Amino acid sequence: MAAVAMMVSCGNKQQAGGGEAAADQSAKPFEFSVQNHITGTTGPNCFLPELGSDIAFKTSGEGDVLDVEATVKIKHSDKTEVKEPRETSELWISGRQDDNKDTEVKLTADEENQKKLEEWFKKPAGEEVEITFKGKAPKADLEKLNGKECTNTLVF
Repeated sequence: MAAVAMMVSCGNKQQAGGGEAAADQSAKPFEFSVQNHITGTTGPNCFLPELGSDIAFKTSGEGDVLDVEATVKIKHSDKTEVKEPRETSELWISGRQDDNKDTEVKLTADEENQKKLEEWFKKPAGEEVEITFKGKAPKADLEKLNGKECTNTLVF
């Protein structure tokens, strides 16, 4: 009798757990990452950051277009000559697909992060700053780049 009660009890938990797990899956945001770090820089101040910084991504929203944030902690190289900065700095994530076409996602530093970056430009070698780039991207493009080795370029 105890065995029957236990089987019934476990069966109910599995059913309830299955429903909760399904609900958790639908509420879980799309997770995005790339295999590698910052691979390149471009722009008038491209020589200031060292390469190789990690990128932490966060996505939110639902549907075909998602909000994307990428946070990068960059370290100042030994170069010090600062040129007139771009109005906005960007992070470009791109990758070549099997059909030989490129998929690219561009994210932009907002006013606050741009200001932090411009202050960091004048800092000595070794100084670090954490910058967040934001934007919207088609979920289909994120899926194409997700988990792959990409070209990740800081545009200063």
